[in-house]
Amino acid sequence: MQIGLSLSLTAQLRSSSAYAVSGYDPALVFDFKKSYYRKGGASTTFSSAITHSRASSATMVNSSGTLVTVGNNVPRTGHHIYNGSAWVNEGILHESEARTNLLLNSGTLSTQSATVAATGNTLSFTGTGTVTLSGVSTVGPLVGTGTGENNRVSLTFTPTAGTLTLTVSGTVTNAQLEAGSTPSSYIPTAGASATRAAETLTVPAANLPYNSTNMSIQMDGKMTYADTGVGLEVQQYRWQLTATNYISTNMQTVGGRTGQPLFSQRQSTSGLDQVAGTINVYNPDVNVPFNIAARHGSTFINGAHEGTLLTANTTPTALPDLSATDLELGNIFMGTIGQFRMWDEDLTDAGIVEAST
Repeated sequence: MQIGLSLSLTAQLRSSSAYAVSGYDPALVFDFKKSYYRKGGASTTFSSAITHSRASSATMVNSSGTLVTVGNNVPRTGHHIYNGSAWVNEGILHESEARTNLLLNSGTLSTQSATVAATGNTLSFTGTGTVTLSGVSTVGPLVGTGTGENNRVSLTFTPTAGTLTLTVSGTVTNAQLEAGSTPSSYIPTAGASATRAAETLTVPAANLPYNSTNMSIQMDGKMTYADTGVGLEVQQYRWQLTATNYISTNMQTVGGRTGQPLFSQRQSTSGLDQVAGTINVYNPDVNVPFNIAARHGSTFINGAHEGTLLTANTTPTALPDLSATDLELGNIFMGTIGQFRMWDEDLTDAGIVEAST
């Protein structure tokens, strides 16, 4: 007697990697929290996977909650944020805007005057201690209840005069007065104002898993932003060859929007194709969590945020040729990046829901 046995297996589950989604293993992984990096499907190092630049020193918070300074061009990986009970590693602290601390002696602030641009210029003041600000449209006091980075408090205001007087009660430490609608990382000063340079994160084209038919991207982290009514309030990433050939994801605050995610792709003949979340997915604040994922194809584009799937746009006719184009990560971004992953395949709608959860 002859027994025939036929076994057929589908190859949907392609990997058991911790970074896989729906069985698809990403070719590119930046896990800034765990200091794990992959390109071309193989483990590598930060410096081989991505290029970081910053033409100044900068500060970050380590695992014990201590403020530390790193040198020029040193990435601020392992930056910790206090969650109310513990210091949590949030990945890489990345600030695309240069900022200047206008205060002359920030370590221990005394009563002093600071020259500022009057009207039309939003300022942020941060510190621990008690200070009253005069010459502003919104008057303090600004009060910190303790010491250390977990007690840093902030006030954003518009000056009404060219000279701002800071009247200090008690001891104010790590004080910062800067132009900007949100506070940034602490910039120490000693006798003169000081500037922290802008940061860039560039992924070389050779490391990117380009596919002319379909690709998928995921990114998560925490963003700090204010509602200034612009289309590019935050731009998580931009992969752009020309103004008519790109893939990008940004968050906009135009009109009544408080934080609307927008997934885009544009090809010179196919035109601009987009999908967007609701107008108030996010609300302006410091360290706003986000988790986004997108699938880009020659015949489709779709996105998801925090596990919420959007409605696919099926009007595209081609993907832009970005095979020789670098990608800018955190192009317009103030906050932390936890993870960034890319696939040279379509995760499907179910996959981007999983990836963004």
